[in-house]
Amino acid sequence: MHRGGTELHGRKNTLSHPLDEKHLIERTQSGDPEAFTPLVGKYQNRLYRHINGRVTDPELAKDLTQETWLRAFRAISSFQGDAAFYSWLYRIAENVCTDHFRRQKYNTESLHLIDENRITETVPCPSRDVERAELREHLQTALTALTPIRRRVFLLYYHHELSIKAIAAEIGRSEGTIKSHLRNARLQLQEFLIPYLRNQHVPWLA
Repeated sequence: MHRGGTELHGRKNTLSHPLDEKHLIERTQSGDPEAFTPLVGKYQNRLYRHINGRVTDPELAKDLTQETWLRAFRAISSFQGDAAFYSWLYRIAENVCTDHFRRQKYNTESLHLIDENRITETVPCPSRDVERAELREHLQTALTALTPIRRRVFLLYYHHELSIKAIAAEIGRSEGTIKSHLRNARLQLQEFLIPYLRNQHVPWLA
């Protein structure tokens, strides 16, 4: 699997002969990751369509599909064959989507918890409160316009004060990827907010 995990698809199947699904699962459970590749190939499109139907965002659906496969690969030893493999995979996908929606709700609520003193500290009275409120409203709009991953990285770094390393571990991406998302989020916010700043100072836009 790309993006920091074992590559699970996108490669040519190197198995010398076709194997049934049960045997592929058993081989994967026995420690042969190559046996998992045909399973991904068989269900990838179906799984992606399901997840995309839940989140209605093609790029996000790709990420969540990758996360589903990674969870399935890590949990393959727990599959007992009591239900069809796709039914088991479907439940994992639903859990991944549920976790995403919880994070989305958390991030949306976090928009209202940003410390105003971090947004602006140099607005002269008596217009300070009015300009601060206006900037906060514009900031919330700008954050909403970010992609979910950029918004989450930005909030974890600036609001929750997590390190790049901690965010990478939390999200399951490399530190380089986190830095890229953070940089792009800052640039996008800067482009959106600069017209509204006037004499206000926002450290993370400097």
